[in-house]
This record gives sequence, structure tokens and C-alpha cells, in this order.
Amino acid sequence: MGRNVDDCAKRRLVEHDEIEFAIRFMMNRGVKPDDVPIQLARYYYVDIDEVNAILAAVEAKPAPAEKQNPARSAPETKLRNVA
Repeated sequence: MGRNVDDCAKRRLVEHDEIEFAIRFMMNRGVKPDDVPIQLARYYYVDIDEVNAILAAVEAKPAPAEKQNPARSAPETKLRNVA
């Protein structure tokens, strides 16, 4: 039996939101901004101009930090030395 041609094809990453998510995901895991377009192009068909534009916007405006709920933070403990 023959192989399906699409099995080896790259997926297309064309939606603005999906590209931005992929860029933020990679940068949060330590990928350097200069390496992001290279890594995306390795696994997806992407518009490099669009990736570079989104990457510049992401670097200029970082994602908002998550707010920490004070009720969920670890309780402070006061230990005494009883020895």
C-alpha cells in the first residue's frame, strides 16, 4: 500500500492568534527570540514576515503577569527553636 502524501507534510500556522501563542509558549520555555522563527519554520509553514512582526510586538509588550490569589499562597509559618 502507498503512503498518504500528507503524512510527511508540515502543518500551516497562519492565524495571528496561533502564531502569537506559539511565540509566547516558546519564549516562556527559554527559547531565545532570535531562534523562534527558525524553530517555527522547522515544524510549520509560516509567514516569516508575520512571525517577525508578532515577535517584535511580543518583545515590546510582555504578557501580563498572573495575579496571585492571597488565599492560595503558602501560609507563612513561624517556627521556634525549642531545644
